[in-house]
Amino acid sequence: MKIQVLGCCQGKLPGYYTTAFLLNDHFLLDAGEIGELLRIEEQYNITDVLLTHAHLDHIVGLPFLGDIIFGRNQRSISIISIPEVIEALHQHVFNNQIWPDFTQLPAEGPPIFKLQSIPPEKTCSIGEFEVIPFPVCHTVPSVGYLISEKDVAFLYSGDTGNIQQLIQIINRTKHIKAMLIEISFPNRLKKLAEQTGHLIPASLNKLLSEVNRSIPLWLFHMKPQYMKEITEECREFQRQVRILRQGEILYLP
Repeated sequence: MKIQVLGCCQGKLPGYYTTAFLLNDHFLLDAGEIGELLRIEEQYNITDVLLTHAHLDHIVGLPFLGDIIFGRNQRSISIISIPEVIEALHQHVFNNQIWPDFTQLPAEGPPIFKLQSIPPEKTCSIGEFEVIPFPVCHTVPSVGYLISEKDVAFLYSGDTGNIQQLIQIINRTKHIKAMLIEISFPNRLKKLAEQTGHLIPASLNKLLSEVNRSIPLWLFHMKPQYMKEITEECREFQRQVRILRQGEILYLP
């Protein structure tokens, strides 16, 4: 399984892009950034977009993706998430006010986007992947995902403030090869992290102590202004972790 990091921060500064991962060159996991790293031809290859929630830093690339492929698409791109996220896109983004309704355009042929709801905690097949959404603790309706291709899986936390949910899923799923988990604030901002449904280094150190085996931990969603501080605090973990960077490509065996 190929995972390309298009964006992995919770804020935008030069060289820092918001959250998006491209799997196997065609399957987009969250859509905070698309155009900064993908050429036009690569954007044409996108077949599906799986969203964790409707916050701007996870969806802002979608309107521009629709604009880029408008008039060139031979098929619809499926945008997939829980019903609350799909409704938010209908109501607040693709509404012909904030942005053209690409679920209805063009007038002839397949629409640019097809919005598709999936229920939480049910396995669904999307292309070569099996996907299980699980509810997480955030300020808006949100899910994380367990994503599998054959016998290889990874856990993607989305935005969450609750590690116990993650620990339970990791410990009962034996074929997880990596944990992609968000971290947004340094330890000194613990109260703010709790109020906004995010994690801090101390939370992840606790998670590592309760996971029943050694699994690579890949971190994303750092706020750029706290990047240095978060990195220093993660160096104190007993196990090695990897803080993701825009543009890198990862492979799961």
